[in-house]
Amino acid sequence: MADLHGEPTEFHSERGVFRAEYERELGQWLRRRLGWLCIAFACFQIVATSSFVLAVLGHSAAAEEPEARQSMPATSPLDAVGDIAQDIAREIRRNEGGESKPKQRIGRIVDRWWEETIAPIADKAKAEAEPTVSDREPGQPASESVDSATVAADPTVAEDAWVSLIPWWGWLLLNLPSLAVIAWFGLRIRPRLFTRKELVTAASQMILLLGFLRFALETGVLLASPDAQVYPLFSIFVWHLTASVFLPWMWRESLRPIIPLFISWVLLRAGLAAGDHEWAGFTLTVVFAPLLFLPAVVLCYARLRWHQNRFKTGFVGRRFLQMRREFIQARAVHESLFPKPTDAGWVRFDFGYRPAADIGGDFIHAWTDETDRFHVALIDVTGHGLASAMSVARIHGEIERLRDEYPDDGPARLLRRLNRYFHRLLVRHSLFASATMLTIDPHSGELRYASAGHPPVFIRSRRKFRELDSTTFLLGAVDDASFGEVETCVKLEEGDRIVLFTDGAYEARNPKGERFGLERLRDMLQRPNMPPSWPQYIMRLVETFEAGMPEDDLLVAEVTFMHRRSTLSVTGDDLPVPAGTAQGAQS
Repeated sequence: MADLHGEPTEFHSERGVFRAEYERELGQWLRRRLGWLCIAFACFQIVATSSFVLAVLGHSAAAEEPEARQSMPATSPLDAVGDIAQDIAREIRRNEGGESKPKQRIGRIVDRWWEETIAPIADKAKAEAEPTVSDREPGQPASESVDSATVAADPTVAEDAWVSLIPWWGWLLLNLPSLAVIAWFGLRIRPRLFTRKELVTAASQMILLLGFLRFALETGVLLASPDAQVYPLFSIFVWHLTASVFLPWMWRESLRPIIPLFISWVLLRAGLAAGDHEWAGFTLTVVFAPLLFLPAVVLCYARLRWHQNRFKTGFVGRRFLQMRREFIQARAVHESLFPKPTDAGWVRFDFGYRPAADIGGDFIHAWTDETDRFHVALIDVTGHGLASAMSVARIHGEIERLRDEYPDDGPARLLRRLNRYFHRLLVRHSLFASATMLTIDPHSGELRYASAGHPPVFIRSRRKFRELDSTTFLLGAVDDASFGEVETCVKLEEGDRIVLFTDGAYEARNPKGERFGLERLRDMLQRPNMPPSWPQYIMRLVETFEAGMPEDDLLVAEVTFMHRRSTLSVTGDDLPVPAGTAQGAQS
């Protein structure tokens, strides 16, 4: 049946379904990337703390020997990473076209960097902590350490020994809090998180906590020595950029843990500027500092857009395949509700069905009751597709209930009860239906007929052509009191063929927009020559007329009354009897 005017109730939003799927995909991606981010933060923390420790060593060495400032090691994470990157680049350029492996080249670079930068400082600190030859007593071995009396007598030796121990236990103390936070979030918190919102919140908390730990350390160094080469803003930038590289989050989400750190840095700079009275430099720094976070923001936006487009393409493909599988399964269940063509000897039933899509809203139900009466119910739900097919499943269950509870009801009474079901439950979803019900008595050949807004039913006999029109309103259009119980009775003759169909048979359009038309069906059924099967014949003509572009479901059924059954059929006698004899027995 063609769609009625009015928008159907929208149960689900397509945008909402896509958003839910996309959030689930981002949550799974974020869960994996959060583990990688923990590893990256741990590596950065180790490199940054090692650079800070080396800066302490270099500063103590430069305090005693000013000329040593020329060979000071990297004093910040940026310097340390920059030196390694420059050496790697030079080595790669020098070995282009060579046969050495990249791992071997990088290993040689790190070894040379260690020997040229860190080892001399460590050796110098160790040598300063050991007593010189002039300080040793006669006969004391050079490798033997100074005793406590010597250290106590010489404050310089004690200070050098204390400084030499600072890098090792200091490195552990500086790394322990941050590494503990990373381990807690990576190993304890992350496995318990499943939704994207929870993962983003956990990542923001981890970044904020790590940032404040690092910021507190660097702030203490700056307050103790304003000339120290420590860059809190650079650390904040690294936290932000690293998180944006690994985490698939929106740019607004990436700024949430950074804003408190940035405000803290601004307050620190304001305090230092108040002490040095350098407000001009402070103003310029604060104004242009936010630009440092622009690359990470652009990265978040661009990558999320790319991922969304890629996911949308894959989502459409996956949803299409999933819907195809579900429609195939739904069609199998839907078509299992249809009856099978039957031949009871005295009556023969056959039908043909073709939905406009994978599944439709046309439905036919046929059964024989305990008194051998044959019943047919043809229903056409408004629209077509999955919503109509789901309604068909509910209608099938309701018909089964009605025929079991009210086996003696005729077509008109059954339609009225079915209208009550529609009016109470399905009208709220803008679902209506046209229906035709008929009952054939096998002994008298009487046809009882009722139609609720359905197309006419044609009866083709050897001598004449009859047409049965609708007797009441659409199912669900009016309440139970206004529906009525109008019923038509017709005497069937042997060989009469009853043809039922839905509006998809005569409302079909060809590529030019012309309708097949009800008149063409009438003319076809009134021709002298009749085909062996009206359903197959009509469906083939309609499908040829549509040229493979159906707009509505199509269902055509045929009931052939072969002959009357004997009144003695209960004893097993199923021989046909003349019509007059049957009528006399009935009277």
